[in-house]
Amino acid sequence: MPRKLNFMRAKVLFMCLFIACGMSAQVSEGIAKNKVYQGFSGGMMLHAGYQFGQDRNAPTAGGRSASPQGATFGIGGALRVHLWKHLRTGFEGFVSTMPSAMTDAHDLLKPGSYVRVGCGGILADCCWRLDKAWPYIGGAIGGGSMKGLYILDGDQNSWAQDANSTFHKQSFFYVTPYVGCDYCITRKVHITFRLDWMLAIHKRELCMPTGPRLYFGFMFCH
Repeated sequence: MPRKLNFMRAKVLFMCLFIACGMSAQVSEGIAKNKVYQGFSGGMMLHAGYQFGQDRNAPTAGGRSASPQGATFGIGGALRVHLWKHLRTGFEGFVSTMPSAMTDAHDLLKPGSYVRVGCGGILADCCWRLDKAWPYIGGAIGGGSMKGLYILDGDQNSWAQDANSTFHKQSFFYVTPYVGCDYCITRKVHITFRLDWMLAIHKRELCMPTGPRLYFGFMFCH
């Protein structure tokens, strides 16, 4: 009788362990599907855009301000952490250069003049994972600096001192709304397209650099 009772206890214990393991597997699967952290992604992007605004410290020539507006080109990157089902948040950083030859002040500025912008901040967006396409909408806030070299006389290849040139540096705070879409080449490699509009603020006023930019790059997901 004791042996039979021990066998029954062992059988019940085995069944309980089997059921507990099954329930644990289901709970673990449910947690994995609904967990907060969903991975991360990061990569590099090239961009081109158009820069508006006025640099109040730019020199004047012939009654005109040499503060340029025009095409800008650059490179940068972003790193995002994926949370829950749609939220992504992280950091970004970019460098853009506006050569004087591609601005509305090209007739005033000599070769070697430029406006260069470096900025970085935090971003957050909402992303929808629709099979191969992942459209997203979001925004970024941060800070940066703009450096402008305005050469009105002289030659960039000359060692002679330029009598009429100005170098100016200005810091700014920026807000950038954006929309974009990732195309999934594979589960871990995405092509990304993004369109944004930078709003630069200095001393509570909109300033240079302000304008749209179009991005193209690769993102690597983990």
